[in-house]
Amino acid sequence: MKNRLNIILWSILLLAILFGTVLELRAPLNSSHRLEQLPKAGALFASTPLPLSPQEETFYGKAEVLKRIYRLGNTAFILIAIDGSTNRHAVHDPLYCLTGSGWTITNKQTLSIDGGSGALLNLSKGEQQRQAVFWFSNGTSRHASTTRYWIQATVRRLTFGNSGDEPIMVILQSIPNVEPDWERLLDNSIFLYDI
Repeated sequence: MKNRLNIILWSILLLAILFGTVLELRAPLNSSHRLEQLPKAGALFASTPLPLSPQEETFYGKAEVLKRIYRLGNTAFILIAIDGSTNRHAVHDPLYCLTGSGWTITNKQTLSIDGGSGALLNLSKGEQQRQAVFWFSNGTSRHASTTRYWIQATVRRLTFGNSGDEPIMVILQSIPNVEPDWERLLDNSIFLYDI
């Protein structure tokens, strides 16, 4: 009986190792095409690419990252979109990242957006005040739950991409001295829902 149990346990371990190896060796299915499709300019907006800092390049590694400043009329915001399908560690909890960068989150509220909801954060660091909005998008639904993102990304990897597109993390940051009307801005920026 004990010998049979050992055989079963070793078989399960071997299958888990084989499955893990197949997952690692299989080429990742990335969603970078969604980042590339995001318009750079339109009738009411224009954007300029922003370079990643050396620290960001190191942190994001092989992940596809889009960083731009968008201008809509007299307002502007910074967009960072991260496709973690080639580096799952690049997509992280924005709250952790912001507090790790020295920001204090003074308020967090849910913001209704097309296809779901995002999170609106008020931030402070010394005398600086900023706002940020973030969500995770699989192209059809949007949410601000890091746990839900991890579950979606894990299921996608386990099903070899058959469960849907990789969720992309979208972060919008206010620029210094500008506090956008996020609801109005998002209503006028439907191009953001292309990712």
